[in-house]
Amino acid sequence: MTPTRISSLVGCALTALAACGGDGHTHNEEEVITTVMLAFTPAGGGTAVTAEFDDADGDGGQAPTVDPVNLSAGSFTLAVRFQNRLEDPAEEITTEVADESDQHQLFFTGTAVDGPASSSPGAALTHAYADTDVNGLPIGLANTITAVAGTGTLIVTLRHMPPVNDQPIKTANAADLVKTGGFASIGGENDAQVTFAVTVP
Repeated sequence: MTPTRISSLVGCALTALAACGGDGHTHNEEEVITTVMLAFTPAGGGTAVTAEFDDADGDGGQAPTVDPVNLSAGSFTLAVRFQNRLEDPAEEITTEVADESDQHQLFFTGTAVDGPASSSPGAALTHAYADTDVNGLPIGLANTITAVAGTGTLIVTLRHMPPVNDQPIKTANAADLVKTGGFASIGGENDAQVTFAVTVP
């Protein structure tokens, strides 16, 4: 399946709205992702800072909307969710990603991120994974973030990496490969890719 591609002039792009289907592998029929939600909860407790990408009418039509990520300096837990709001009620795609976590991984890249998949020393956000699949490999639905003063972009990518010829292609060094060689250096395809503008005063 060739991913559907959508772009917006407001600083974000969602790639591969049609997820997980039609590429010759045995897995779920394709799902649609219209919405990506980020929730940054202060490590010491308090109200979460949220940011959302939403493409309410799916591929084509109106441009998607995207919230900026405005954080204060400090430590946060970051939860990522995916929905299909073309369904009523909205379909929670996050559950399916979690159920097939051995075939999925989120990657956090961009000029505002320093972490396993992105080398930007001194960036506003330092990322670390806080969850693992049944094989002990990172997922990325739960994360830890340290924020310091700065600006830039946060690119959140959901990658689907089903086995090929019964051999797993999700590996322990996937994030490092993305850091050094981009997404062309790993198997699978993007289910979603969104860019948020980040500001930490």
